[in-house]
Parts: sequence; C-alpha cells; structure tokens
Amino acid sequence: MAIARDFSPRVMRVAAGEVLVDVSGLGRLIGAPDDIVRELRRAVAEAPVDAVVTIATTQTAARVLARVPGSTAIARLPVTVLRDLETLPPAASVRDRERPYETLERWGIATLADLAALPAGDLSARLGRRGVALQQLARGCDPGPFVPDPDVPRFIERLELEWPIAALEPLSFVFARLLDPLSIALERADRGAAAIRLDLRLTDRSVDRRVLQLPAPMRDPRVLRTLLLLELESRPPSPPDGGHEASIDIVTIEIDPAPSRITQFSLLERAVPSPETVSTLIARLSALVGESHVGSPRVVDTHQPGAFAMDPFTARPTRDSTIEPERVGGHAVRRQRIPPAVRVNVSAGRPVYLAPSRRGIPSGAVVQAAGPWRSSGGWWNAGSTPASVTPMPRSGDSGLVTPMPRSGDPRQGSSCAEHWSKREGGWDRIEWDVALAPGEVCRIFQDRATGRWFFEGLYD
Repeated sequence: MAIARDFSPRVMRVAAGEVLVDVSGLGRLIGAPDDIVRELRRAVAEAPVDAVVTIATTQTAARVLARVPGSTAIARLPVTVLRDLETLPPAASVRDRERPYETLERWGIATLADLAALPAGDLSARLGRRGVALQQLARGCDPGPFVPDPDVPRFIERLELEWPIAALEPLSFVFARLLDPLSIALERADRGAAAIRLDLRLTDRSVDRRVLQLPAPMRDPRVLRTLLLLELESRPPSPPDGGHEASIDIVTIEIDPAPSRITQFSLLERAVPSPETVSTLIARLSALVGESHVGSPRVVDTHQPGAFAMDPFTARPTRDSTIEPERVGGHAVRRQRIPPAVRVNVSAGRPVYLAPSRRGIPSGAVVQAAGPWRSSGGWWNAGSTPASVTPMPRSGDSGLVTPMPRSGDPRQGSSCAEHWSKREGGWDRIEWDVALAPGEVCRIFQDRATGRWFFEGLYD
C-alpha cells in the first residue's frame, strides 16, 4: 500500500496482498504504460517486496494477468484463473464452487477467449447468472466501480451552483474558488498536481468527465485554472444526445498529488522554461489549432515520403551539453511540405525541361538526370484505393504532363493541396533527380495515378 500511494492517491485494496492503482493520470509525468510498469517494478524491487506488477485498461484484466506472471493477453489464459476473482457467498460448498468449471471443461471451453465467445443467452440458460458473471470476467469487464481507499488523503473540491452557467468567463471564477484551497492543501502537504480530474454535471443530469495530465507536479492555482479553461475551450462540454447547448450546475475538481519537484539549474547549461510556462503555451496552441497539430515530430517506420507523427511535447533539460549532434555526410533536400505542380517535358522517357508553376521554383533545361525510381505503398490502408498505373511516356513522346495554371488563377495555390488531400493514405510515384542548366539540383516525381508532375525539393 505504501508503494502504491507513492504513485497515485487512487488506491484500492481488493484482497489480501492485492492492490489496484489508478495510473491514468501518470502519462505526462512518467511516460507510456510500459514506463509506468517499469517504475512500479523498480520501486517494488527496491523495497524489497515479492510482488507482481501488471497494467491493463480494466481492473479485471489487470487482476487476471497478475495470476499468470509473464502473460500479456488474457485471451489464451485458462478459465480456472477466474476462481479467485469470483464473488461467492461464504456458505457455498466446494462442490458448488467447482461445478461451473467442470461443466465448461465438458463443453471443451479451455481458455477465456472460448468462454467470452459463447452466446450470452444460451450460457445464462445453462449456468444461470453465475455463468454470465464468469463470461463478463473473461471479457475483462469490471463487476463494480473503482472505489479508492478512504484512508488515502484526497484533494477534492465540489461546488453546486445556484444558477447554471454555460460560458467560460463565469466558469473561471468557479475554478478560482475551487483551486485556491486545493493549492493551499497541496502546499501544506508538500505535493503538486500530477493530474486534474474535472467532473461537470450538466443540467440534463449527464456528467462530462475528463482528465488533464500535467508534465510535472505543479500547484499554482492561476496556471491550473488557465489549463482547465483552455481544455474546455478546445473541447467544450456537450450533452450526450448531441445537442449544442450545455449548462453546468455542479463542478467537481479532484487532484492526483505527486511529490513536489525540486529544480536545480546548472551554470553551464542554458535555462529551460518552467513546466508551467510550457504547459500553458501548449494548451493555448492546442486550443487554436487543435491538439493533433501540436507536439514534437517523430519519424515513422515507413517509406511514404514526408510521413511523420506527432508526440506530446515535453521540455526536458539536456543532461550533457558537451554532446554534439551526429553529423551525417551527403546532401540534404529542402522538401516542400505540399509539393507544387510543375510542367515537365519528357523525351525518350526522361525529363528534359522543367517549367515552374510559381515563383521560387527553379526552371530550365535538364542537363543530367538520375532515375527513375519507383515508390509506392499505403494502398492496403483503410480508405485508400490502389492507384491506377499510368505508363511512362514512350520514346519520342514530348509530354507536357501537368497543365500550367494561368497567371492570376485563384485556384493556383489550392490545386496541390486538394490533390494531396484526396491521395492521402496511399502513394504510387516515379522519382527523378535532375540537374538544371542554371546549376540547381532538385528532385521531381510523377504521380502514376494522374500522370502529373510535382516538385519534391531542392538539394543544398
């Protein structure tokens, strides 16, 4: 219990020597689920305590995985692991306890996946409510809600409003009234907020629940209020029936505490912004452009040109400022985020002249060309269809493959964006590296689905 309380205030003892910990608010503080498990196992090993640490999306799934150390999925586990998870009356005999498992064994039901796949109606007709309860456990469903241990101190404030409110401006005063005493309580306990749990009860009796994870423990009430307001601005509460009007009559704020951080700066490194400043900036940007458009870019394992993913941004100080970045030899390509269309003359299957569609793109006769290189993929993704194959120009063809927009055409800037939005998910193209007469070296490619040419980038 002491180890569990060091990680989260939401701790629940379910049996002798078995503790459940709600780690949903530790994502920004510790990291991914694997990192949380690693930190929990490290704390258990340092205690030292003989314990098994598992993580899952439901209480039942985590308890089932703990019965079989080393397992990562409950589908292949035997049905007998559910014996300890059942809630039976104390007066039940040994025969009554084992009867359903004997019946399932006669049916050939050996794993939890087999039990979860049985028809619920037929199972209820033969084994009654206990059979249905066993099936719910096999599917990972929790028989009851998560109720934290009352002995753990909780930082929670609740306010019932006299009149419902729907605007953010009056709601900010409500947040200030609730967060000020919470901040004082955190300061007295030498704790900071690792996550904020916000429950907004609407006038139609529905509850809008959300968890705001913080990158570091903090307890400044003004920063916490700003983060909550920006969260609601980016994702306003709405009734479950899909309506647009939502008035709030009860506000509940609960804080998951964590040990307050001690910041030690170095005289030899550049100071980094505080987590409060970074969190507020990220929240403001997310409210303006959307949460999926803010973060740190990460290269993904694919051959798709220009593909990347966005990870949550966290400002961490460098551990060793003497380490220089790895230097890679060769040339670099200045890629176009949205490749503009260009006009290409083709002779004998090779590009011979490049004409730009807008200013800033090099043009001229092709004095040297390397290629072609075929690149395709992504046609197996949902929502994308295989590109139709467009044959390469035959010997002697002179193809002005991509029509040039007229000067002043209002569609000139949007044609490329519309084209790539329709082709998102799959690609099929032929690439060339060409050296032009003025001296520039650039990369161009032809989309085989449409036969159009595009300017990929310029070599430095």
